[in-house]
Amino acid sequence: IVLKHDQNFFDIELSALTYINSEKCQYAYKLDNFDQDWNVINNRRTFSFTNVPKGDYALWLKWTNSDGVWGPPVRAINIQIKPIFWQSNVAMAVYLIFLLLLLLLVWSYFNKQVKLRQNILFQRKEEEIHQNRLNFFTNVAHEFQTPLTLILGPIHKLSKSTNMIATDQKFVSMIERNSSRLLFLTQQLLEFRKAEHGHLGVFLKQFDLVNLVEQIAELFDEWALQNNIDYKLEITSDLSGWFDKDKIEIILFNLLSNAFKYTPDHGKITLTLGIQQHDLKSLDIEVTNSGKGIPKEKLDLVFDRFFLNDNKMDNEKFRTGIGLAYIKKMATLLGGDVFVSSEENKVTTFKVLLPCGKTDFNDQELEDEESQIFISDHLQNIMDDVFGKSHRTPNKITALENLLNRKKSILIVEDEKEIHGFLNELLHEKYRILIAFNGEEALAIIEKEETDLIISDVMMPKMDGVELCYKIKSTIKTCHIPFIMLTAKNTDMHRIQGLESGANAYIPKPFHPDHLLVRIEKLLEEKESILKHFTQDSIVENIIKLPVNNDDKEFLRQVAEIVRDNIENENLQSSYIEEKLAVSSSQLYRKIKQIFGFSPGDLIRTIRLKHAAELLIKSNLTVSEVCYQSGFNNRSYFYREFKKMYHSTPKEYQ
Repeated sequence: IVLKHDQNFFDIELSALTYINSEKCQYAYKLDNFDQDWNVINNRRTFSFTNVPKGDYALWLKWTNSDGVWGPPVRAINIQIKPIFWQSNVAMAVYLIFLLLLLLLVWSYFNKQVKLRQNILFQRKEEEIHQNRLNFFTNVAHEFQTPLTLILGPIHKLSKSTNMIATDQKFVSMIERNSSRLLFLTQQLLEFRKAEHGHLGVFLKQFDLVNLVEQIAELFDEWALQNNIDYKLEITSDLSGWFDKDKIEIILFNLLSNAFKYTPDHGKITLTLGIQQHDLKSLDIEVTNSGKGIPKEKLDLVFDRFFLNDNKMDNEKFRTGIGLAYIKKMATLLGGDVFVSSEENKVTTFKVLLPCGKTDFNDQELEDEESQIFISDHLQNIMDDVFGKSHRTPNKITALENLLNRKKSILIVEDEKEIHGFLNELLHEKYRILIAFNGEEALAIIEKEETDLIISDVMMPKMDGVELCYKIKSTIKTCHIPFIMLTAKNTDMHRIQGLESGANAYIPKPFHPDHLLVRIEKLLEEKESILKHFTQDSIVENIIKLPVNNDDKEFLRQVAEIVRDNIENENLQSSYIEEKLAVSSSQLYRKIKQIFGFSPGDLIRTIRLKHAAELLIKSNLTVSEVCYQSGFNNRSYFYREFKKMYHSTPKEYQ
């Protein structure tokens, strides 16, 4: 019997299966899981249950006969009381799920609390690191002010001198330009710190901004021309308003500098300015550039201090990590705002809105006196000739110099043109200078020009110095060329990385000119010593003692073994070596010429003569037999060449 939860009050009536004196029968019952003992009800045949809990029960009965003898117990009926719905199994399962969810919620809450505390601690630590970094740079910047003053003052006076030679004038201009650049960076950092602490004031004058914008925009014309960038300036004819000249100047310069840094060759940059006359009069500055763009998830981070996008573009000029943060600070200080939007691999736009009405500012911030507005001198000095003049000598003059006085060729691979200019002034009197601005250009030049030594920067666009060095040293036709890395990265890790790529020397910037000159001279002397080794009395055996890298030694060993294996063949020529080594005639010629200083034919003759010298000392052969066994078919020619090399006749040498 199945009963509902509200049917747990019920009566049961029973009757014994006997028809003789049934009224004398006595009864007893027991409800399993409810009654502890048997309940004797004598001869009553009805009994009741009240408030029976939910569950499964079994009703047992027993009775006596008319003589009062009890029979065995009988399981009469099974009874099931259904629970109320909130006590059902389904309800219990739901309760369990809710309990688990509650525990999960509690765990999640405490876990989030822990992570939140960790993030707060991390942010505080990051902020502390930022502050320490800025404090350090600020202190250094303060310390730089006095030395920079003592550099810029005298150097400015020197630059006005008229009795300096052209070379000295170049060096003076270089010092003045780079001192101004350093001063600009230190002043920018100091101004940024002032803005952070609220100590930077606003000083506004009423003037037309058009002239100042054009002056700043002109600073980047050469940069655009150099990289074939479509650079456009779109401004209205009148930009009159109240402006803080210094801060507007910094905002425009940093926006354009940032755009040019991240715009590839043949890209596009547009500077747009206009006055908006809505509720408030405001200046609208918009700089748009093509390129890789900024990922959406990083758009909110670009104005953070020391944020640097992962994209490695061609130019790293003026990169401090606070440029965009500085723009944001300046715009906020002037009561404006900065916005950025970007489509990856398409276009990026920075928009600055600045109030420029007189009513937008306090009277204390306004200056009524009129004066002419010009671009700051330090900005002019930074960009003036920043790309350097061409240091290439006209081809005809170079060819004439090479004919009259053969100079060793040094390839300079560097993306900073002023470094090119400095190294050119340092080396051009003694060496022939070749110029490349990245690794790809360098490889193209090496294919066409005979190169005796390479000086390369590490950080360059398209192909960096480490990759270039690895390609040079892993190619058999170029692995003999000495390679010097000249870089600002001077940690042990970077030094090891450079040397592992195959560099012969690793010189950190700033470097002493004499250090570089001595290193170049010694590396070239090592190449010259190879020729001296080859005029001695052994060939293959002495190759392992030569001061060259392993790839060059393997090349020398292969060439020497090919010649030795065919030494008696009087018709042996360079074409046979080319076929065996699978190289072209021009490659073989250039390789041997660069290592030994003479042609493949001269190398074959030299090895023949060295072999002849070995036979004259170590064997009992006659001079004539040695002559023919060394591959010479003309005795007089053999005598003449042997005497040239060993300064004695074969007979005297024997």
